[in-house]
Amino acid sequence: MTELLHQHRQKISKSRSNFPRKNVRHANRDAQSGAIMTYLTQKNGQVSLKEAAEYFCYQANYFSRLYRKLFATDFVHLRHNIRINLAEDQLLLTNKKLEEIADELGYQDLSSFSKAFAESTGFSPGKYRKKYGIKTSR
Repeated sequence: MTELLHQHRQKISKSRSNFPRKNVRHANRDAQSGAIMTYLTQKNGQVSLKEAAEYFCYQANYFSRLYRKLFATDFVHLRHNIRINLAEDQLLLTNKKLEEIADELGYQDLSSFSKAFAESTGFSPGKYRKKYGIKTSR
């Protein structure tokens, strides 16, 4: 069962894509947004605007404007959404402890993770896992 789950995770991985890696300056909007999303997802949303801009060889101010144009939101909000989506996936597909998930996603502690998760989903991480997570037979 564990091997099947591992293979399933590889097939649905949000961090694997065929988008260009760094050189997106002259790419179309879809390629630019896909590459940026792939990069942020691979970093678990734990990257600053400045780091992302440097990775794609942009000035931070220009990258911020490009980002807002591509995603119709600011960097902080999209980064937050990526972290919450990754947390949802981990809660649904793994048996990791909440503390481990919070740490992997860069939250300072479990309480800040729980608060951010609850504000976004309406559920605490534990209740979300109970309601939607993998059901184990007893």
